[in-house]
Order: sequence, then structure tokens, then C-alpha cells
Amino acid sequence: MVKMMKAQIEDAPILLQIQKEAFIKYAKKYGDFESNPYHMDLHRMEFNIKYRYGQYYKILDEKSLEMIGGIFCFELDEKPIMKIAQFYFKNGYQHLGYGTYVLNELFRLNENVKTWYVDTIMQEEYNLEFYRHLGFEIIDEEEEHEGLTFVTLMKKIIS
Repeated sequence: MVKMMKAQIEDAPILLQIQKEAFIKYAKKYGDFESNPYHMDLHRMEFNIKYRYGQYYKILDEKSLEMIGGIFCFELDEKPIMKIAQFYFKNGYQHLGYGTYVLNELFRLNENVKTWYVDTIMQEEYNLEFYRHLGFEIIDEEEEHEGLTFVTLMKKIIS
């Protein structure tokens, strides 16, 4: 299994490398679009880790303690609402159920947050189904260019 720990500034170079490896496939597949996390630089990664209205977690392989991914979310203006901005795993650690575990843990750690948002690529059906399986619903879509549409999904937690 995996475990989540708050990311520290010294984790930034490794997280950035893993993020770039995870998102380069989208830059190649859909063209070089500006919002792709592949284009993030070290300064921006460090900013996100330190961001006072955000939470950045590194994801570790529980046995080896190797860093295998990351997730960054932040508060929107209206509390308690959070947006998941980046969520990624190293190649070889995807499609193993770790994403479901991490998001459920994130929801548990933020039990006061009742509304969650995330953006993803409509054409990436696996990603879309992953979020739908966790209770997210599409609320908006925006075409970036032909063949690339971003969707915004929302999850309401009722307790």
C-alpha cells in the first residue's frame, strides 16, 4: 500500500521530476497546452508546497518509503471548498488502487470540506471514470482545441 505525508520544500525536486514524467504523455498526445503540469518549474512547485491555503502531500511506497507520487489541493474562496490541482503517480504505480486510497484519505483528513472540485481531460476516459467512481460529477466542460476538452468535476459530501 501507500502512505501520505506532508511534502516539505526539500521534496520539491523529486516531486517535480515525478510530475513531469506523469504528465509528459498528455503534452505529447494533445499538443503543448499551457495548463499542463508538465510545464511547472521548481519555483512554482516550491510555492505550491509552501502555499498557506493549500495542502501538498507526497505519496510514498509503504515498504520502501520511495516517493512515488504527489497530490496538491487548495481552498477556494468560499470555505470549506477544495480543488485538487495536481494528482499523479510514477509510471508503474498507476492503476493499482492507490489513487482511490489517497483520495479517500484526503477526504478523511479534511472532513470539514463538503465540496471538492477537480479538472481533467474529457478524452482520458480512465481518469474520468476514476473520479466518477469516487462520486464526482461533471459540471462544466471547455474545449481547449479540437480533440482536447477539459472537464470540471464536483463531489458533494453529505454527512
